[in-house]
Amino acid sequence: MSTLSSTVLNNASDALRTLFADVRKSAGCNQVVFRAMQEEVLDMLFRAFSVTANNQSRIDSAEALNEMVRFLPGKTLLEALEDEFFEMLIRRKLDIADYLKPNTMGFEQIEFFRSNFLDVELGITELRKLADGKRVNPAVRGCLGGRSIFNDTPEKIVEVAMLRDPFAQSRIFRFHHQEFLPCNLKSQPPEKFFGFHGVRSVFAGHLSDFASGQSNVPLLISSLPGLGKTQMSIAYTLAEPELTLILAEPETLSQELETLIARLALRKRRKFVVFFDDIEPDKVDWYGFRTNVGGSAALPENITFILASNYHFPINILSRGREVTFPVFDEVRCLEMVEDFLIDFGMKNGNENLASVIGAGFIEDFGQKKFTELSPRTLMRYLEKFRHDAALRRKMLEQSRQEMIIRPDAQLFYEFNIKLLRQLYGESYIDDLREERLRNLERA
Repeated sequence: MSTLSSTVLNNASDALRTLFADVRKSAGCNQVVFRAMQEEVLDMLFRAFSVTANNQSRIDSAEALNEMVRFLPGKTLLEALEDEFFEMLIRRKLDIADYLKPNTMGFEQIEFFRSNFLDVELGITELRKLADGKRVNPAVRGCLGGRSIFNDTPEKIVEVAMLRDPFAQSRIFRFHHQEFLPCNLKSQPPEKFFGFHGVRSVFAGHLSDFASGQSNVPLLISSLPGLGKTQMSIAYTLAEPELTLILAEPETLSQELETLIARLALRKRRKFVVFFDDIEPDKVDWYGFRTNVGGSAALPENITFILASNYHFPINILSRGREVTFPVFDEVRCLEMVEDFLIDFGMKNGNENLASVIGAGFIEDFGQKKFTELSPRTLMRYLEKFRHDAALRRKMLEQSRQEMIIRPDAQLFYEFNIKLLRQLYGESYIDDLREERLRNLERA
């Protein structure tokens, strides 16, 4: 077996400590967005460098290398260290793109760390000489193989860093147990939403403003269930290519909000929309929100919030964001949605009579218990039935040409909405609505 260089191994050990040990101790858990590699891997690599450099038992070195392989499935040690390097730069608030700007402080700092990484690579090259030993798992050879990207040009290094960014894996992440987990959601494009033109305009303009850097004011959405809060929030966020959607549990507002903000604030090259769905305002401790939005701390420019609730937000929370309230889904909104659908279906001008017939058919299906609610989401299911059922289309077209046109029952919408309001807000809310309606009639 070849003689190993103690000098190279000691230099590698010192470089490894310079790169990762100090920043991990000082950064704290609140600033660690992604751990590129497990602590055990670094500990074992330190141990392998140290034991081998001091001519201690080769058996100890072999055991350290064998253990390390178990924590690096499908990835070489150098690749794992490179990913950790890119995360280390972010924790140190360094922008990898600065490596394309010679003679700047950012370039000098990144170059300093790069040279240390190359010392670590030399140490790994020395450890490869142990890989032929009888006590070394054959997989160690592959684990210690390869050549680091940090031997390449600055342009290539920056390109690889961008591709390796964990947030490049997906447009959507779920924040769960202090981790960002990539996930897939089915989402329709914004142009496939129908009706609710005013609300849709707010979504489109608000998220466009955030994407272009004009504003990061939170969007506070209230409506009855089933009107599209969740789907529109997702769709209009993903319609802006540079935005990343973070799905956070309502509990995060009370317990982990500052941690979430601190982690995302480090990724200055990305813009994040943090979406909190199904908020029950009375159950939220709003201290963290008030502190970070218009309070003693400012919300970082690369982060905005969308909060969606079936209930009304407190006044002191509404004052810190932009409120949007969905109008009640009634026969007017129903017909508006159907007419938009018909235009999308290929009719250049929405057919008012056909829209009425379709709306009445939707109400009839509800009356026959085919749907449990009168809402845009159940209407969309009915419209898909119309889209794919040629016989139903012919029947409705014929009905739309008759002298007597059936319209959707306004009273049925009213009764359903009153029942829903009573379930959500209680009888006193309904009494207040009736009083307000009487006052409006008196003014008229």
